[in-house]
Amino acid sequence: MREQAIADQRAARLHTIGGHLLLATTAVLWGSSYIGTRAIVGDVPPLLLGFLRALSATVVLGVLAKLAGESLRARLSAWIPLAGLGVLGVAYFYIGLNLALQWTTATAASFLNLPYPALTAVGGWLFLRERLGTRQIAGIGLAAVGATWLTVASAQDNVGGAWIGNLLALSITVAWTAYTLLGRRLLLNWTPLAATFHMMAAGTLVLALAAGLEYFGGGRPRWTAESTLITLYLGVVCTGLGYAFWNAGLRRVRAATASVYLYLQPVTVVVLGIALLGEQPSLVTLVAGALVIAGTALTAGGERAR
Repeated sequence: MREQAIADQRAARLHTIGGHLLLATTAVLWGSSYIGTRAIVGDVPPLLLGFLRALSATVVLGVLAKLAGESLRARLSAWIPLAGLGVLGVAYFYIGLNLALQWTTATAASFLNLPYPALTAVGGWLFLRERLGTRQIAGIGLAAVGATWLTVASAQDNVGGAWIGNLLALSITVAWTAYTLLGRRLLLNWTPLAATFHMMAAGTLVLALAAGLEYFGGGRPRWTAESTLITLYLGVVCTGLGYAFWNAGLRRVRAATASVYLYLQPVTVVVLGIALLGEQPSLVTLVAGALVIAGTALTAGGERAR
């Protein structure tokens, strides 16, 4: 009996460790997607890149859902709300991110995309009558100062167009906040894998239309071995497998603990941006980014403490 109990404890510990590894891997993959996008956005038009990334991810998620034995059937009345979330969380996210990375650095964009928990707390207070604790208010203020400082500082460090990229990156965070608030109730009756598949599919349809308009407007890709491989990496690995890894990790680790791994994302971007893209973030950019991370962590910690 004792040996069996020890074996069970060891298996449970390994199960949890595996979950942590999945979450950490996902955060690194999502961070690397900023680098990949920044590297090829000059060769592959931004809307086409978003469409191909979403399409690849939809195929991967569909295959994973079938392998898991999950049904992907949905009534139209149930699918329409998911489609709306797909427009916010998939279509606009990729459109905004890819356009932003034409103007600003991967480092700045990753920091500006991070504080959505702070914005979600503000949105919950404004629209859902959720109460804010002292730690959350302090975290929101800290993240706001960091994001504002980062937007101004990184724009001054680069060409004037960095303002456009920074504002686009912030708009993605606002859209993701709306997605989070709306999805709290809409996603209750769906499994994570099925919901992600349908949202990705809806986003793919919108991105197909956007990419078509971009093509007829003169946007033409320059396909090379590098741009082709990176496009496949963004869609299949970063998005398709990334979402699958994250959902699998959440089954083994508490969501509150899992959220901590998101802070690896901007760290990954900074390291890879310097190593692969030659980005040289200023001290001000790094300090402002640290304020964003600290404010976001404080806000999330305040939510868990309530």
